[in-house]
Amino acid sequence: MKTISITGPESSGKTTLAIGLSKLLKENFVKEYARNYLNKKKRYTITDLNTIAIKQLRKIEEAESKTNNFLITDTSIIDIQIWSEIKYNKCSNKIKAKANKEYFDYYLLCKPDFPWIKDSLRENPNKRTEIFIAFINALKKKNANFIILKGNHLNRLKSALNFIKKKL
Repeated sequence: MKTISITGPESSGKTTLAIGLSKLLKENFVKEYARNYLNKKKRYTITDLNTIAIKQLRKIEEAESKTNNFLITDTSIIDIQIWSEIKYNKCSNKIKAKANKEYFDYYLLCKPDFPWIKDSLRENPNKRTEIFIAFINALKKKNANFIILKGNHLNRLKSALNFIKKKL
């Protein structure tokens, strides 16, 4: 089994890509737990990010036993670490440790190169480039196997599939 994490700033097409890859590869994908969690809260704190990280990891672990060839995740702990560092200028040691241990065969980094779409959970319409650079730096530091996906949805799908095929 190969593992794929779709990562990047908010409103950069992660969920759309996860759905598309899931259909093409005929695999389910692990949804972003934070959306479900935060839709039930009016406000959240840095402590909530620890809960989100633990639940996200649990969902990924549960999905591993039900996966055939590719495990696709719509986010990773690196996302939560960067989110914490951008929003609170710090990150818990628990999340940092989980992000350091986290390993995916492929990281698909979505570039925020189309208009930001507002929703009740998105907070950073003007920091997407800064956040994108933080992702590049984190993935390089981790020596992760990643590709930057840009352009429209079809181009992203093609690039992602080509990247995965080359690495198989």
